[in-house]
Amino acid sequence: MHIFVFSYNRGAQLENCVRSIEACAPQCQLTIVDDGSDDPATQAVLREAACRHQVIDRTAESGHKLGGLYANMQAAYEMASADELMCFLQDDTQMVRPLTEEDIEALRASFANQSDLGFISPAFVRGISLRRKVDRDFRFDTDRNFWFWYPRKRSTGTWFSALLIADPKRLRKHNWQFEVGESVNNRRAAKMFCRMARMRVPFAMWLPNGGAYRGKQKSLALRFGEWVRNCGLYPLQVMSAVEVNGLAQASPVRLPVAEEFLKTDKKVRQPWAYDPMQGAGWLKLLDRIERKVRKIFS
Repeated sequence: MHIFVFSYNRGAQLENCVRSIEACAPQCQLTIVDDGSDDPATQAVLREAACRHQVIDRTAESGHKLGGLYANMQAAYEMASADELMCFLQDDTQMVRPLTEEDIEALRASFANQSDLGFISPAFVRGISLRRKVDRDFRFDTDRNFWFWYPRKRSTGTWFSALLIADPKRLRKHNWQFEVGESVNNRRAAKMFCRMARMRVPFAMWLPNGGAYRGKQKSLALRFGEWVRNCGLYPLQVMSAVEVNGLAQASPVRLPVAEEFLKTDKKVRQPWAYDPMQGAGWLKLLDRIERKVRKIFS
């Protein structure tokens, strides 16, 4: 499996992500695709990582709030070999358990035996996703050995998520292209593939309470949200063999909710937040206004 990590100006998080991959999946090829980081600390991490892994500096201007993420995902997809699976992670994520050769072979077999399978999520379920009753419908398919999500509306994450495992050969067969925006890719995937499969025992997760960027910028509203939430680096502990086996063999099958199975070194309020402005609509509004004003006068 070829693991791609997408990075921009979060040096501490990137270093944590790379170290987790080295510890949990040393057999996998790792490529870091950086979106033109100009932060000295991040540049230092990239230089150090380049001694062991492929690092690509690719500044892609898409005009989207997530910067060049989707353009860089497309570039990574075009680089990926048809002979191996690809896994997309981001600098604010990490691996949380060892990924074995048996795991990879099982993923290969899933793609081989399930012709409508387009994307598999390597991530645990966010506890925040279960707060609304209409979003709680996760069903385990025994034949496929995957969880699937059935929210009332066609939510992002139902068919596609930026954290993914895919077979490049299958995507190319369907002329797949990564578009700008998760909702756009979600709608596109819904026309081509089954719902996004979710592993019984995932191996990756977003870090809680991390910082963020919008269009490679931090508005005053975003900075305020980061200050209120005390955003920083909150690494996740790697699961023990006992914990992994317990989830893998649980009967009945248990939904892999991050807060139930993962631990942080520092106490973090639950459900974990992944956006500094999460749940604060007024901050999101101020952020949009500030970015529009900046664009007008830039």
